[in-house]
Amino acid sequence: MRVSFNKIIISPKDFIGSPMAGYTRKNPCLGKLDDLYAYGVLIEGNREEKGKNVLLLISLDLLKIPIALSNYIKKKIKEKHSSLEADQILIHCTHTHSAPDLTGEFYWPGGLLNVMKGIMFGRNRSDHYIVWFVKQIVRMVEDLIKNLMSCKMAWLKKKFNPDIVINRRHPSRQSIPELGIISFINVDNNSLIGFIVNYSCHPTTLSFQNNKLSADYPGKIIERISQLTHNKVGVIFFNGTAGDLNPITTCGTNYQKLEHDKSLIYDQLGTYIHTKKIGYAIAEKALNLTKSIAKKDYFNDLEFQFYLNYFWIPVKDFNYFSKTWFRNKLIYCFKKYLLLKVARITLKESNFPAFTIKRKKLKIHAKTVIQFVKFNLKNELNSKTIGVITVPGELFEDYGNLFLKKSPTKRENSFVFQNSNDWISYLFPAKDYIEEGGYEPLASFSPVCGYFIEKKMLGLFREIENS
Repeated sequence: MRVSFNKIIISPKDFIGSPMAGYTRKNPCLGKLDDLYAYGVLIEGNREEKGKNVLLLISLDLLKIPIALSNYIKKKIKEKHSSLEADQILIHCTHTHSAPDLTGEFYWPGGLLNVMKGIMFGRNRSDHYIVWFVKQIVRMVEDLIKNLMSCKMAWLKKKFNPDIVINRRHPSRQSIPELGIISFINVDNNSLIGFIVNYSCHPTTLSFQNNKLSADYPGKIIERISQLTHNKVGVIFFNGTAGDLNPITTCGTNYQKLEHDKSLIYDQLGTYIHTKKIGYAIAEKALNLTKSIAKKDYFNDLEFQFYLNYFWIPVKDFNYFSKTWFRNKLIYCFKKYLLLKVARITLKESNFPAFTIKRKKLKIHAKTVIQFVKFNLKNELNSKTIGVITVPGELFEDYGNLFLKKSPTKRENSFVFQNSNDWISYLFPAKDYIEEGGYEPLASFSPVCGYFIEKKMLGLFREIENS
C-alpha cells in the first residue's frame, strides 16, 4: 500500500472586484484573508492492476461543484493519467462561503433577485478561472503520483462538539457530530505521513458581512495541524453531513431561546476570530485522535471496490397539506414555471452549467451522482472494511445518521463526504420539508432531491451487500 498528500493554490489572481459565492452580498470581493487550495490524497492498494486499485481524493476550498465541472476535472486528469477511471476519482468542495462564484449565480451582488438573474443569465463568467485552477489540480495530481510512499492505514471516529456546532433547524437537539480520521503511517518507521479529517459543520464562521476570500474554518484546520507538525504531515479535510449544522459564533448556546428564534442562528455575525477558534479546536482534537491510534490497529493490505451511480431527479413536489404548504408551493411554482424554464434554455449555452438538465416525460430533470468506495483491509491479525459515502449536496443530519446506520460497512467504519462530484440541492427529508419549510427549499433544485438520494443510496447499499 502507498499514499501521498499534496496541495496547490487555487486563489484567483485577480480576485478584487470578482463575485463571491455563498451569500447574497451587497458587494463583490474586496480582499483576501487566506489562500484557497486544492488538496489531494492518492491511495494505492497492494494488488495493482494497471492502476485499477487506486483512489484519488480531491478537496477544493470552493462553495460547490456542479456535475459538468466535476466531469471536466476528471476528464483532464484522465488525459494525463489514462489508468484512472471516473469511479476512482472523488472531487469534493468544503463549501466555504467566502470563495469565488463559479457558475454565475452570484455574479450580480445585491440580493435574492440578482441570484435568480445569475442562475438564468450568469453563464460562462468564470470560465478562465475554472480552466486555470483545473490545470493547477492536474499539476497537483502529477506530483501525487511521483511522491507515493509505502504506508499502513487506520481510522477512528469520536463524537466531538465543544459548543462549536448547532443544528440550525433543531437547536434543542444539541447535536454532537462525529470527528473522523483516516490515518497513514510510514511502513518502515511508523512515522505519520498524513491523515484525512472528516467533520460536519457549515463553513460559515465568516458572516455575510465578509467580502474577503477565505477557506473558512477548514483552512484553519489545515493551518493548525501544519503548525503542530512542523509542516511534515499531510492533511486534507472533507465536510460531512453539514446541511443543517452551523458553527456557533455569535448565537450563544441558550438552546431553548434559539428554538423559538432561529434567526439568531441563521443571521450570526461571525468574524475571523471565530474562524480560527473553531478551526484550531477541530485541528487539535483531530491530531490527538490520530496520535491515539495504536500501531496494531493499522493495516498494510488494501483492495478497493468502486461504485458510481448516475441518475436523474425531476422537478416535483410532494402531495401534502401543512402550515408550510403555501410558502413551499409558491417557491416550487416559481422555480418550475419561470426560473428553471428560462435556465433550461440558457444553460445549454453554458460550458459549466450549475445544473445539467433535460426534459423527460414533460418534467425537467437534473442529472446527479452518488458514490461509494469500499476499502477492504488486512493485516497479520485481522481484516476489516471501511466505506466512503458521497452525496451531491448539503446533507441534513437525519439523512446522515440514516446512511451511516444502513451503510454496508457499519457506522463506525463509514464516512460521509457531502458536496462531492456534484451539487444539486440541500438534501432534506420530506418530513422536514413538510413540517418546517424554511430557507433551504428555496436554494434547492427540487424538493424531492433528498427523497431520491435516499432511495438511490439505500438501493446502492442493498446492491453492495448482495454482490
